Amino acid sequence: MALRFPCLATALLLVLPPVALGGCGFKPVYGTASQGSAVGAALANVQIDPIVDRNGQVLRNNLIDRFYTDGRPSSARYRLAVALAATEEELGIQQDATATRARLRLQASYELIEISTGQVVYRTFSRSIVSFNLLDSQFAVLATRQDAYDRGLTELADDIRTRLSLYFARDVQ
Repeated sequence: MALRFPCLATALLLVLPPVALGGCGFKPVYGTASQGSAVGAALANVQIDPIVDRNGQVLRNNLIDRFYTDGRPSSARYRLAVALAATEEELGIQQDATATRARLRLQASYELIEISTGQVVYRTFSRSIVSFNLLDSQFAVLATRQDAYDRGLTELADDIRTRLSLYFARDVQ
């Protein structure tokens, strides 16, 4: 009988949390439920403005990949304006004053604008901090720096999509 109690307790611990979350109004943002598809439809109605610089183009392409599943909208309801800023900071300074590591900080300030009224309905920023090695080879440094930018821009796109999904799930529905 002593062996059956831990199994019963384990079973209850696995079953009760999902039931409790359903009772408190918890709803997943992503998924096939009507709420998830409504958020996806709202994201598909966002026109993404061009972002300056090469890294801005990469961020915009990442956002397009995350927002549009069936192509770009012909008549969007919202417009997303993004401003991207990047700073690099050298870390790991050696005795001969050379750096062996660098930190890249990317910040995207963005506004969701309702096209019909021109009013800003949501404004915030997302930030990503990634690091990369500074090696002896110039090519290796260029490759690691570009990889850091790619990782950071991917994080920014994911964060922007998540924040806008939460906005649409909470305020628009």
